[in-house]
Formats: sequence, C-alpha cells, structure tokens
Amino acid sequence: MKKIGILGIIALLWTACSTDFVVEAEWRDIPVVYGFLSIQDTAHYIRVEKAYLEPGGDALRIAKTADSLYYDDKVQVQLQRISNGQLFTLQKVDGVLEGYPREEGIFATAPNFLYKIRASSINLRPGERIRLLINRSEDKAPVSSETVILSNIEPREINPPSPLNLAYDRIVNFAWDADQAAQLFDLRLLIFYRESVPGSPGVFVNKSVTWVIADNILRDNNAQTNRVSVNIRGEEFYRFMQSKLDPVSDRIRILDRMDMQVTGVGKELVDLLRISRANAGITSSQAVPVYSNLSEGRGIFSSRSSATRLALTLNPASADSLRSGIYTRNLNFQ
Repeated sequence: MKKIGILGIIALLWTACSTDFVVEAEWRDIPVVYGFLSIQDTAHYIRVEKAYLEPGGDALRIAKTADSLYYDDKVQVQLQRISNGQLFTLQKVDGVLEGYPREEGIFATAPNFLYKIRASSINLRPGERIRLLINRSEDKAPVSSETVILSNIEPREINPPSPLNLAYDRIVNFAWDADQAAQLFDLRLLIFYRESVPGSPGVFVNKSVTWVIADNILRDNNAQTNRVSVNIRGEEFYRFMQSKLDPVSDRIRILDRMDMQVTGVGKELVDLLRISRANAGITSSQAVPVYSNLSEGRGIFSSRSSATRLALTLNPASADSLRSGIYTRNLNFQ
C-alpha cells in the first residue's frame, strides 16, 4: 500500500470527488462533507456536497452537472460552540473566487461551492468542542459531527539545535510540543537552495525540495507528556538529497536554509488511517469500509494545527559532507 501523509490526505479529501461510487439505486440524499478547523486560519471553509445517481442515469454526465453535486440555497451550514450552544451560520461562496479552484477531473469544476466563516466571527478557542450542523430540510434531522480544536504546535528550539550536526552516524532528534487532542503528525524539512544558470555563473535561480522525514506519526498516549519526537540518522539527509537532485557539473548550488514543518490533526484522522490499514493487506476483505465521523453520509470533520521552525542551517562539518560526501559530491554544492 502506498503511504500518504497527513497533508496528502487533507489535499486528497479537499479535492476529491463527491460521488466515489457508480451505482443505480433508489434515490437517496447522501451528504458528503469535508472540514478541518484551525485557529491559525483567517477563514474557515467547509465543503458540503451530495452524492447520488438517479435510476437509469448516466454517472459521468451527472458528475459534470454542478446542480447534481451541490445543495440548493435552502441548505444551512452552521458551527456550534458546544459549551454555550452559540450558533454561527456559514456563507455559501464560490471557492474559485476565494482562491480555491477545484482540480480538473470528471466532476464539474465551476462553480466550486464552499461554506465559509471568517475566523474573527467565531474566534475558535484551543481545547473547545465544536459541532458541525447541516440542515437540509425541516423533515430531516440535521447532519452533525464534533471535533476538538487543537492548540498551536510548538517546535522545540534545541531539538535539534541549529546549526545541524548531520554526521552520517549521528542520531538527530526532532521534537515539538502539542496538546493531547493532536494525535497524528507529519514532519517535513523544506530545503531551500540556489542554483546557478549554465553559462551565467553569477545568475542564480531559487529552488526548493521537501523532505518528508516521517508521516503518520501516531502519538504515544501512554506517555504523560505533550512532547512528540522523531529520531533520524544524519546519513538519511544526504541520501534524500541524492535521490531528489540530479548530478550537475555545468552549474553550482548553494544551500540557503531549511525550515522544519510539523502538522498535527485530531483523532478523527487516526480512525480513518486505522480503518484503511486494517483493510489494505493480503489478509483483508475485498470491501474497504468507508470511514465517516458524520451522523449521516460520508466525510470527515476534524481539526488541524501546524508550525514551522525557520532557518535551520548546517554546521561546517555537515556542509562539507554535502559538498564532498559520498552521496552528494556530484550535486556540486559550494
């Protein structure tokens, strides 16, 4: 099974089709929902669609019809602060105009309806429970789901210390603090460098590569601490650079900086991942159950948080290994 990290799962869910089955059955209104709330966002968006195929219908034709994917304006999408029952109604907007175009595929790309509320209108608080409510009509119970809002993740400045010592045989510890509601994490290193233009050694182009150091890191709930960490061997960094960059001799490269990026999500994504893993092996059943934490329909409603520790550099010995080490000597870093 191909691994996919948190950011990949979020991107997949955000752009995924709303009707992932092609069947004919008695007409039934099936809500499909995606939403990740974060105190770091300036606005919150919830994707709410419907999935169905009319008996005798053409699934591909229906997929291209926006009216078949979205509810009409009578549908009301709300967030509720569970502590006091306060309700906040989201506004229906076109994601294309908000800077969130839908990827090309078998489904209609325009309009790309989403439900939006500005962060300043609801002021999410770390640790509080928020309920999603979708009211489709008076004769149907609201579709609902709940999540706990995650607090900010705090990278530890001394784990690892900068400049980084990435000696081949050295164990390097990356660590951060996150509240107990954050259950699953991705750790990435964003590596920024410059590359000269062939024939113009004084002209450089800014480039970058992203190293997924570890994905789907599950918190150890037996550990009575907010600290989460990952260990790597220094050698892994050079192996990664060798795998991502082509050898060059007609240009030079200069490493500028590296940013450590951590993303965490709530337990809802942990449940999704566990179901996927339990049903994705040679001993699994053929049918993979669809995970949803909605009271009805399909989808996921959760919370996320991310943090970036900026401008990590290499110590002189590690910079020398990048320039002339066995894995990266042909990459022409100076």
